[in-house]
Amino acid sequence: MSFKKGYFGDKDKQSSLKEEEYRPFQRLAWAENKRKERENKCRDAQGKRCKGICSQCDKQRTGSTLSLERLAEESGYEPSDTVDIAELVADRLLLQELSVALTELDPENQKIIELFSIGKSEREIAKDIGLSQKGVNKRKTKLFLQLRERLEIAGYSNPF
Repeated sequence: MSFKKGYFGDKDKQSSLKEEEYRPFQRLAWAENKRKERENKCRDAQGKRCKGICSQCDKQRTGSTLSLERLAEESGYEPSDTVDIAELVADRLLLQELSVALTELDPENQKIIELFSIGKSEREIAKDIGLSQKGVNKRKTKLFLQLRERLEIAGYSNPF
């Protein structure tokens, strides 16, 4: 039977313990240290543990803890502090009402709004639907006025 100097409780207090007394207490500490060490290791393509520290590795381990601080450091992205739920709901309702209003337009007017929404110029829209650029301009102005009136009737005082 051998004796071993070991730490028990406070690190300042050393006591002489028999090895069979010392091992069960240290086994828990060793297991915890090994678990923490494994958390810091990522795996390569073959599934083998890499020797580096995952927080500094370009191959982030799947399932690792996510951190907003790390996201901010790496990407420069800062999440907003507050979200106004009422504003989000109002925007959603406005979009639903606008969607209904757009479906009620005739197909040619829907096409004009669609092409305008993807960034086409009045000249390009005119070429696509067979009108003059001036005709597209007048229709577009009239359509936006109709949509604005429709949304104001639905209770949206300044929709655009």
